[in-house]
Amino acid sequence: MSYKIDLNYSLECINKKELLDKINSDANFVLVDTIGTYDGNRFRIKGATTIPYKEVINRRNELMSFDEIIIYCKHKDCVASKKVALGLKLLNIPNVKVYEGGIDEWTASDLPLEEV
Repeated sequence: MSYKIDLNYSLECINKKELLDKINSDANFVLVDTIGTYDGNRFRIKGATTIPYKEVINRRNELMSFDEIIIYCKHKDCVASKKVALGLKLLNIPNVKVYEGGIDEWTASDLPLEEV
């Protein structure tokens, strides 16, 4: 026997300015870098927590104390952050967002970074 389940989930995205404003505020959020050192990457957004995308779901309890979880990966076309965010949403974890621009947009805009 098999079942067909149609899922209708939407993912909320934030842009670079919204993320920068959030970083500069007192908001209780966690920014999750899903890239780590993958593909020679050496940097993450300053203040981000690196959790490789394959591990985020299993380490979700580390994120639960925050009011908001923002996930990012390499660039807009990278699907890692979207997969992770959807997985968290499917586990009924609220307030999950995606920063679509990723580390590429952040770096190109000369915004604060730190080494992984």
